[in-house]
Amino acid sequence: MLRIVVGGLKKDVTERAVKAAGGDKVQVTVTSDFEGAKKVKAGDADYYLGACNSGGGAALSVAIGILGYANCSTVAKNGKKPNAEEIQKLVNDGKIAFGMAVEGIEESVPVIINSLLKKHGLE
Repeated sequence: MLRIVVGGLKKDVTERAVKAAGGDKVQVTVTSDFEGAKKVKAGDADYYLGACNSGGGAALSVAIGILGYANCSTVAKNGKKPNAEEIQKLVNDGKIAFGMAVEGIEESVPVIINSLLKKHGLE
């Protein structure tokens, strides 16, 4: 089971999208950006998902500070659609924190979760 922490804006929407995409293969914890990133760093969670208005700023700023820039990536900026191939590459490259614009949550989260499940052989 993958342990996902959710922070940022519209956490309830992100949480629902994670549960819908991952079902019983994911455990979702809604928390603050700071606590979520700390959980990932401590090994108490596997991945962090965050959202903000632009997808490129506050969605990941705290996670970048705690987990390091190399472990984080924006997958859908404001007005952009998520790219499944690019997300799978980011997951395979070991990214553990993903940011997106709030308008892209419902499109981005299923792609992220499916990529994570695939990586871990849980699809």
